[in-house]
Amino acid sequence: MQDLLDKYDYVLLDIIYTYKKNNKNQLIKLSQLEANYWTRIEREDSKDNHTAQLGERIAHLYLNGYIINKNGMGYTLTRKGKEELVMEKVEKA
Repeated sequence: MQDLLDKYDYVLLDIIYTYKKNNKNQLIKLSQLEANYWTRIEREDSKDNHTAQLGERIAHLYLNGYIINKNGMGYTLTRKGKEELVMEKVEKA
């Protein structure tokens, strides 16, 4: 069964991926993830903030194997998360 992800889930995956890529493989802390998420959501879709429940989205991505929290040090994408993000970007192109 395909896990249903929406644009906000992909925003989270992209933030985690981009942070790790731009910061020499460092993991993103929850506070940094939250700040980046809300900044991007406000910039891209200010009228739909009510649909962007962050905690539930992070839990969903974690429980479905798209992200992991390595030893409580921060979040990173799993292989499944990276593959899903790549597929979403290909479909958009």
